[in-house]
Amino acid sequence: MGLTNEEKVGTLENAALKRKEKLLALKKRRQKDENIGALNDNDEQGKKVDGDDEDVLPSSQVLFRNYKPESDKLQEVVLPAVEPAAVEDLVQDQIDDGQKAKEDVQVEITNLAPKKITFDLKRGIQGQLDKLDRKTDKAIAELIRQRLKEGKQQDFLIAVNAGAQANRRAGFDSDED
Repeated sequence: MGLTNEEKVGTLENAALKRKEKLLALKKRRQKDENIGALNDNDEQGKKVDGDDEDVLPSSQVLFRNYKPESDKLQEVVLPAVEPAAVEDLVQDQIDDGQKAKEDVQVEITNLAPKKITFDLKRGIQGQLDKLDRKTDKAIAELIRQRLKEGKQQDFLIAVNAGAQANRRAGFDSDED
């Protein structure tokens, strides 16, 4: 069952020789097919092909799309000029569709105007208002600390209640809705 190195090399060489023979057979078969195709092409043109399989090359087809050759033999291979497609109709259809879409869209003035009249004014000064609110909160906190240090808790409760009532009243009067 175990093959020696010499026996392994011998089987590998045999396999390589078989592959080479298959490739040569495929190559010869392909050349014959090309020669038969060349014979058919040349029979139509009135020429004969030599018997050598290796010397005969397949004829390459040249197509002239943009070039107009001077030779009469090559005039047969020239492709006819292609007419450009009619683009005017397509463009006109797109323009008509655009006009229809433009007519369908109706802009109401109420959609353009902001819902709150003062929205743009508030937006412009919102940063400054936020800054003032922070400073006011700090000042109120400082006043509360001072009153607590003084020990006037009774006055402090009255002040807090009065502030809460003032905030409620201010909430009803504001335009922030």
